[in-house]
Amino acid sequence: MEKQLTKGKIMRKLDIRFTKERDSKKISAQQKMIERLEEILPKRIAEKFDNVEVRIRTSSSQGFDVSGFDKNDKNKFLEYLEELWNDDSLLDGIDE
Repeated sequence: MEKQLTKGKIMRKLDIRFTKERDSKKISAQQKMIERLEEILPKRIAEKFDNVEVRIRTSSSQGFDVSGFDKNDKNKFLEYLEELWNDDSLLDGIDE
């Protein structure tokens, strides 16, 4: 687990990867979703966790990685992330 010091604090990271859409009709919707998540997730995460860098991108494989958390905080963070992910309002305002 990689930890970086930023101004004396451990930098915690969340890296979310979505499989890149190949269908031209879906590319625009995917980009809108990623832009919305980039706007909302850091704010919502900052409500409960300090110093978390959020990266959202397309990739050849989907998934996510969490680093820089101790075991207890990581479990709490993953529980909160699941809560956020299941929140239907997270993507409000996205026209599909």
